[in-house]
Amino acid sequence: MSSYSLLAENSYVKMTYDIQGSLQKDSQVTVFIVLENQSSSFLKSMELNVLDSLNTKLARPEGSSVHDGVPVPFHLPPGISNEAQFVFTIQSIIMAQKLKGTLSFIAKNDEGSTHEKLDFKLHFSCTSYLITTPCYRSVFITIFLLWSEWTLVPPCTADPSRVTMSACW
Repeated sequence: MSSYSLLAENSYVKMTYDIQGSLQKDSQVTVFIVLENQSSSFLKSMELNVLDSLNTKLARPEGSSVHDGVPVPFHLPPGISNEAQFVFTIQSIIMAQKLKGTLSFIAKNDEGSTHEKLDFKLHFSCTSYLITTPCYRSVFITIFLLWSEWTLVPPCTADPSRVTMSACW
């Protein structure tokens, strides 16, 4: 089950997101971004750009540079929301990442058009890379039995004010 978190918001658009690991490629995650038009303007020509890190990179269309944004594949009439998916490649899953990004768009209304942008920080926690899979009874029993074999080591006697416990096999 996914849980969307607030990514950024202004008077035009609200962005919420969820990150899911890929079942097909272990070096990729998909970021699902819901864009909600909160204005009376028609939002068009939307483009998402994220500053890549050494570890995490936005998958861009072939022939694009790292400075090019990825077009959002829809327009947003007033009061409408829609979801876009963006793929990121990951080098290492042991590092949390915060990537700066910008959603740029044109807001069109009866008075004319304006070019707008919304800055955000996309947070990849280490748990972002995990994939939820079912745990069958036999696997759960095996894990539980291994866990129950752990024994507690007595507290450290060198510093009686600190009680430390560790587990061993």
